[in-house]
Amino acid sequence: MKTMGLLPLEFTDGLTDSPYFREKIQTHEREMDRMNLAIKSLIKEVKDLLTAARSLSRVQRSVADTLSNFSFECIGSSQTDDEIVIAGSLKEFGRLLSTIEDERDR
Repeated sequence: MKTMGLLPLEFTDGLTDSPYFREKIQTHEREMDRMNLAIKSLIKEVKDLLTAARSLSRVQRSVADTLSNFSFECIGSSQTDDEIVIAGSLKEFGRLLSTIEDERDR
C-alpha cells in the first residue's frame, strides 16, 4: 500500500493552467479512480460476507434444531445410561447453538 500523499491543488495554479498543474490534476484523478475501485471492491466483499453470515446462521439454526430434537431408538424397553447422556448432551449443544444465533441476531 502506498503511503505517499498527493500534492495539493492550489487555486492560483489553476489560473495559470500550467502543464505542472494539469499533471497534478491527472494524478488526483487517477487516485480517485483507484480509490473508487477499492471502495466498490470493499462494498462487494462486505455484501458477500453478510450473505455468507446469513447462510451460516440458517445452517447453524437447522443443526441446532436437529440436535435439540435428536433421540435414540432404544432396543428393549428403555435407553441405556450412555444413550441418555449422549442425547442430553446433543440437546444441550443444540440449545447452545440456538443461543449463539439468537445473540448474533441481536
